[in-house]
Amino acid sequence: MNERDPRSVKVTKRVTFREPIACIMGESPVSTELSMSDETGPCKDPNKRQKSSNDPEASLGPKEESKIEQMRVISNEEKEEEERYGVSTELTLFTDPWTIKKALTPNDLDYLNSLSLNASTVESHIMRFLHENDQRKVHGSGLVVNVYDHDTHSMHKLLLKKWSTDQTYALYNGWRMGFVRRRSLKDGDEIGMYWDRSDSNLHFRVLSRAPTFQ
Repeated sequence: MNERDPRSVKVTKRVTFREPIACIMGESPVSTELSMSDETGPCKDPNKRQKSSNDPEASLGPKEESKIEQMRVISNEEKEEEERYGVSTELTLFTDPWTIKKALTPNDLDYLNSLSLNASTVESHIMRFLHENDQRKVHGSGLVVNVYDHDTHSMHKLLLKKWSTDQTYALYNGWRMGFVRRRSLKDGDEIGMYWDRSDSNLHFRVLSRAPTFQ
């Protein structure tokens, strides 16, 4: 009987892996695949949104969510009251403050000494914020208003009046000397104004100059 060389004997060992029992016992199979935030395992509901600790909604209960919804709703009556007192609790994006804009015409620069303004614009952005007594003055002999020039940081006085003849509004009694000559305003210059409800002043700025031709 021939004896085999012990070094020539090949020892084999069969290793078998049992197939995972897919969540029968409430356990998910072990995976050797490395992945980030696996949300699609066989034991996870793909339609169920997993909330992390960084998700702001994860820390909000039903009561807190209800309070936030109430804060977002502002009734028309509350808006009217806020406008009447010149305050607002509503968050808005930045908007252009110069709500009254006009490209100057020769009539705004001549001897008439007045700046004509569109009636609907003045009523929407100035008149609605004035007290009833001041509104009567505008329709009567005129209302003296302080006008702050943002370009020169100076305060001036003008008279705001509504003309009954053509139902337009005008700023005069100091417009020509205080603005046309002082600021060297020309035909085509664009000016901007807005009414500040906090201090009841009219704010003024030259937004752009008309091109000059040489």
